[in-house]
Amino acid sequence: MFTEFEKKQLAKLNRTLSREIKIGLAASEHPQAAGFREFCDNLVQLVPKIKIAAEEATPRQIPQIVIGDGIRYQAVPGGLELPPFVEAMAALDAKSQPLAEPFKAQLEQIDLPATLIAFIAPQCTFCPQVISQLIPLAMANVGIQLIVRDGTLFPESARHHRIQSVPTILLDEQFRWTGSVPMDELVDAIRTRDPAMLGATSLESILKDGQASHLAALMQDAREIFPAFYDLLSHEKWPVRLGAMVVMEEIAQNAPELAAKAATPLWKRFGGAADQIKGDILYLFGEIKDPRVTPWLEEVIKGEYDNEVKEAAAEALDKIAEEK
Repeated sequence: MFTEFEKKQLAKLNRTLSREIKIGLAASEHPQAAGFREFCDNLVQLVPKIKIAAEEATPRQIPQIVIGDGIRYQAVPGGLELPPFVEAMAALDAKSQPLAEPFKAQLEQIDLPATLIAFIAPQCTFCPQVISQLIPLAMANVGIQLIVRDGTLFPESARHHRIQSVPTILLDEQFRWTGSVPMDELVDAIRTRDPAMLGATSLESILKDGQASHLAALMQDAREIFPAFYDLLSHEKWPVRLGAMVVMEEIAQNAPELAAKAATPLWKRFGGAADQIKGDILYLFGEIKDPRVTPWLEEVIKGEYDNEVKEAAAEALDKIAEEK
């Protein structure tokens, strides 16, 4: 899989690593997952100091190699893209990577998580330089997630994000840079962006840090349910959904008028959701206690739904009736 030149690069990495380092592999059942497994199998043969740990993945999830807390390679890093990957391995070993002082100071002021998605392609000669610029940001601040995604391996994602050329960098889907990336502009955007525009991945990282109350407070201060938050409330992974539901329960208790704003967006997602997600949406209706959802709940009870879904609707209806 590796060329002779690449083998020499990896052999050098193995010599320079001061200790064993562990990276993750979330292989999933995606058609491209086999290439990731093959890469990791060959990698550990050439760099025995690297150990691979299996990461949890949903069946349809894009496969990825997880480096530390903040870097996710949704790309098989060969050819031109191997040097930045090697740099990330070395940085993981050193637990840091050099970063210009002005950027260090600005990163210390960031208290909101950020997700950077860098779309690349194997034939792109400029992409490795951009990735090398971004890796130190993810190493310097645990709140910054860097996702390196090969748009040729995952064309459906490239189409979804309207990627026309590479490299293209997305910040929480609010900002976009194509080609040259002005690092001062990017860091400033991370530092000053509107919390309401945080992407689902960034919101999920807040929950993973045990900051459900913080996220609830952010939305209460903004008097808005952040648009990407609905992706968490209808997420296919139960732990993610549960964390988001805890946030909604707190908002429903402290700011019921704000919680009521979530009813219509949740109902719009109800029809296409799996039964378990349907039940959780109906549970939230019972927590929100907005009488305007009553006709929807009655529709579910009378409709052709699973019994457990109907029971969830009935329970929500009872909670709303108790408030009257």
